[in-house]
Amino acid sequence: ETDSLKIYNDQLEKIVKNQREELTSIDRQLAELENTNREVVPLMLEMVDALGRLVESDVPFRLVDRRARVVDMRDLLDSSEVTTSEKYRRLIDLYQSELEYGRRTEAYRGELPDGQIVDFLRVGRTLLLYQSLDGSKTGWWNPQSRQFELVSDEYRRTVADGLAIAGNQRAPDLVKLPVPAPVAAQ
Repeated sequence: ETDSLKIYNDQLEKIVKNQREELTSIDRQLAELENTNREVVPLMLEMVDALGRLVESDVPFRLVDRRARVVDMRDLLDSSEVTTSEKYRRLIDLYQSELEYGRRTEAYRGELPDGQIVDFLRVGRTLLLYQSLDGSKTGWWNPQSRQFELVSDEYRRTVADGLAIAGNQRAPDLVKLPVPAPVAAQ
């Protein structure tokens, strides 16, 4: 019986020693987690600021929605009810949705800076065209002048076709659109 108790006590000692090592490891991990949080939070703040700058300097499509998402993300970062990991996940989701804009073509109704309601055709981040609802005016966002400008009437029909294709009202087809030439970085 004594030998049995000695073996049992030796085993318990090993378990207690192992638990102390685990506690030490957990304490170290918690300290590292706090350091990680201190480093991640400024990174997330910079990422939100960079995203805000991107939205403002990008082709001006869906600006109201995109600006609102950046503001909502800033507010979320200030919230104490959301964990740092959840804030980071949502920020990465926001970046992912911005990335997707460069891969898609879409047609949507929106407003020009002068208040006119038009149909927009967006081709990735490369091209933003518009057409008045009656089809009489066709224009585009000129990246050099950073303004909406009218284009020649030769594009009226092709922009209408592009709007129909992007709106899934017509089968995909090639359309001739006025794509701006690339500009060398300065």
